[in-house]
Amino acid sequence: MLKIHCFSIWFALFGLVSACGPVEYMGQVGIKTSKEFAAASEVKAEKHAPYEYWSARCYLERAREKAGYGDYQDAVNYGRKSEKMSREAQRNIKAGQLAENPNEPATGESDEKDKKDETEKGKKPVIVLDHETPSEDR
Repeated sequence: MLKIHCFSIWFALFGLVSACGPVEYMGQVGIKTSKEFAAASEVKAEKHAPYEYWSARCYLERAREKAGYGDYQDAVNYGRKSEKMSREAQRNIKAGQLAENPNEPATGESDEKDKKDETEKGKKPVIVLDHETPSEDR
């Protein structure tokens, strides 16, 4: 009877220890990291802190990928990195360290003046599409 009781305790303990990876993953990536990343997205970190935002996003995606393969320890580590980068993005935005998006046109007097001159002269912008012209041979 004592052997069966010891075996059942050992089996239950082994089951709890083996479940630590998925439990820790859900706590870290499923809750903490996802909340931090959502908070970073809400403050428009993609625009104002692009490096931190995209690092956090890639780490979060990698964490989910690793968990899909059952590699929970690496998934938790990537989740922690994602959480750290999300916090750093939020901190930079709150501190006023905003990055300018290089894809947006710079606004300035010369840019506005050029637009005004073109409209006054009656010029319209020309859009050139790169495509083949229809041929009559077909």
